[in-house]
Amino acid sequence: MGQERKAHDLAGQVAIVIGGSRGIGRAISLGIAASGAHVVVASRSPESVDSVAAEIKALGHRADGIAADVSRIEDVERLVGEVRNRCDRIDVLVNNAGINPLFKRPEALTPEDWDLIMNVDLRGAFLACREVGKVMIAQRGGRIVNITSATALHGTKRGLPYTAAKAGLIAMTQTLAADWCSHGIRVNAVAPGYVTTDLTSGMMKNAGIYRRVLDKIPMGRFADPEEIVGLTLYLASEASSYVTGQVFVVDGGYAAIR
Repeated sequence: MGQERKAHDLAGQVAIVIGGSRGIGRAISLGIAASGAHVVVASRSPESVDSVAAEIKALGHRADGIAADVSRIEDVERLVGEVRNRCDRIDVLVNNAGINPLFKRPEALTPEDWDLIMNVDLRGAFLACREVGKVMIAQRGGRIVNITSATALHGTKRGLPYTAAKAGLIAMTQTLAADWCSHGIRVNAVAPGYVTTDLTSGMMKNAGIYRRVLDKIPMGRFADPEEIVGLTLYLASEASSYVTGQVFVVDGGYAAIR
């Protein structure tokens, strides 16, 4: 260890970013690539992953795009298998896949609504951690960063399945950190607050709701996706070698005044 280690240096490493083609995930894919890693961008859309991979390559970095639906075990197994075949190892996994298409009162939710979000936001992260975890156990090391949400820590109206899934992701992060620490695997989570992405675009178009939310954020604005990258890189690198099982909130001070 020692002073010669460069913070956020991922040169020669292999990273999978699931949900890596839009918003926070795209920013993380670009940031990890810029830190020297060979990035595998994964999401359901072949066009999206190919586009981000091409963008990374155009900047002089290494990248591949692999389309996969993380709610399907066969897709996750194929994704991990392809990365191992191409790169022989997996050093970093970022779980960023998440959907939140509903804005319903709890009593109006259907079992199908619940399953729709849980299958991507929690089941998908579990499947990815399980399959990548097997690789990391065999190679005696790796880092996993789960992108959860600040709402998992304080709740939010009309967001029950999403909030519950993200809270489950925090519990999974802490449990995997304990289970896999002896294998040299560190597992942490980043919990963004309000970020300018597709998930918040509807809210931002409603002037009343948008103003009420901004009034609760000491910084007075939503985060840009790029503002989530630095902390993710820290947790994905050896700069955070003594950090595991932790949840880091990035919310512009929102929780500080609740």
